[in-house]
Amino acid sequence: MTTRGGQERGDFKERVRSATDIVELIGQYVKLRRVGSNWQGLCPFHHENSPSFNVNQERQNFYCFGCAKGGDVFSFVMEQEGLAFREALEHLARRAGIPIETAGGGGGERSRSELYQRINAASADFYARQLREAPAAERARDYLRRRGVGEGAWADWGLGYAGQSWRDLHQQLARLGFPPERCEELGLIRHKASGPGYYDAFRNRVMFPVRSVAGRVLGFGARVMDDSLPKYVNSADSPVYTKKAILYGLDRAWREIRRAKLGLLVEGYFDVISLHLAGIPLAVAACGTAFSSDQAKLLGRYTERVCVVTDGDAAGGKAAVRAAGVLLTVGLRPSVLALPRGEDPDSLVRAEGGEAFRERLRGAPDYFAFLRGLVKARGDRPAERERAVRRILEDLTAFPEGDLHLESLLEELAQTFAVERSVLLRTLQATRRGEGRAAPRRPAGPAAAAEAGGELPASEQEQREKLMLAVLLGPGTERETVFRLLRPEDFGDPLRARLFSVLAALGRVPDSRELGELFPDPAAARAVSELTFLRLPAGSAGDWVRQSALRVKLKRMLDLNRDFQGRVQAMELAGEEVSADLLAEWRHVGEAIRGLRAEIDRILEAQKGS
Repeated sequence: MTTRGGQERGDFKERVRSATDIVELIGQYVKLRRVGSNWQGLCPFHHENSPSFNVNQERQNFYCFGCAKGGDVFSFVMEQEGLAFREALEHLARRAGIPIETAGGGGGERSRSELYQRINAASADFYARQLREAPAAERARDYLRRRGVGEGAWADWGLGYAGQSWRDLHQQLARLGFPPERCEELGLIRHKASGPGYYDAFRNRVMFPVRSVAGRVLGFGARVMDDSLPKYVNSADSPVYTKKAILYGLDRAWREIRRAKLGLLVEGYFDVISLHLAGIPLAVAACGTAFSSDQAKLLGRYTERVCVVTDGDAAGGKAAVRAAGVLLTVGLRPSVLALPRGEDPDSLVRAEGGEAFRERLRGAPDYFAFLRGLVKARGDRPAERERAVRRILEDLTAFPEGDLHLESLLEELAQTFAVERSVLLRTLQATRRGEGRAAPRRPAGPAAAAEAGGELPASEQEQREKLMLAVLLGPGTERETVFRLLRPEDFGDPLRARLFSVLAALGRVPDSRELGELFPDPAAARAVSELTFLRLPAGSAGDWVRQSALRVKLKRMLDLNRDFQGRVQAMELAGEEVSADLLAEWRHVGEAIRGLRAEIDRILEAQKGS
């Protein structure tokens, strides 16, 4: 049963949706032009040269055939601005002039997620106030000034100080009424091992709040002010913080990264801050963990090019090669800037200035050229060249065979290392077999989407299933044909089976508002957005729909036939008796296959005759 509060929130959401024109909204971020009944532009979520991003004003939704992002006005703002749903709702409400207080539920209990956010925000405020005001923080203030980080940057970056006391933060959070067990879950305090009570997790360190792209505090990095170890202590993963999926400084850098079409990946918190202070607001850093594919994909929302800036020592070079390889596997174009020995981005940009650092960036070689340079520096021995090429080919196994980007990379690799492309291809195939690793399927690029008339390359069966669902979202008698011939179990993908079931139960074409209500979860919303922008083939009526629906069902029957064949063979090999019922079921599947093939043949013959 829907509560009154839930109904009010739903009404408020629909008021905001109705007051927001999606073309006008997206047009503030993307240059759109009308193409038929849709609007098209370059996708704001990934780098592309040909437009594969579509917006439909009537349905009030969007979809990109290049990166598979789609949804409604709320989805767009959440993705573009890095906001949670509630924040996106309030953002659009303010934009439409709708009072926020009408959203309902104002005095109710806050969700666990909101409580975590409040605790982290209160902790960041406490640490920042300690840095500004506490007499014991004078050492931290002097340390930051020596590092070139003045008072203006303290406030700008929310820097703080954790004192030497064991209970300062714990007592402050308790005064604010926050449950200690929730604070412990966030890694801010710890339970005493020797008895009841808690103590502060961070002590006598400079504090760096780690924020989401939307600016919410998720965790902390903490640095000592001398050479004692460990130099850094970072928040452990918590209900709101996953280190491998967060980049320090991205909340400050993402807009500039998107504008410059370049991101800088550095190692430390001070590296990020110093580069920003020097007028290079493109730097981000991993938060005390090895650079991950999740972090690479996060950068890929804003740019295709990422420069890995590495310290000038052997350890820095190894870390750069690993990070660049991770970037390569998710389809980005990495370059590497190796700094002089003994320097890091923080020390070098303070010594040379921002313009000199920019000049170094302009000369940074791409990943392949960087590895070629390393090989030459080591004497250019054949074994070194082979090792470097094999290292790159291991990264390239992430791409499926025939991928256009893979073909381009192989050509580039062949030229850089003067190796025949055919040799590289054979070695890549051997590497695939040797690792036994299945290559994940990458999204199609924008050029492929444009050539396919707005359809994602996929298996023939997958595409037919999508087109059958697209028919159900439009008017016409063909909908009844699909419903008559197909059942949910005929769809090979569980999500598409669920979409079919919901649309069949509704019994009519849903409007844009109903689509949002019927499919509120992100995966279903993206799938529906894609379906609404799929172009049905010319003459997609009558016989074409019948033939396609029959082929969808035929594929399922063929799969069932293989299953029965495997079961019967396994029983015979094991010396077990095959039951008459099982054989009867198998014969029934065979009869269905023959009937479907005969019906498809009749349709094809009729089309030839006409």
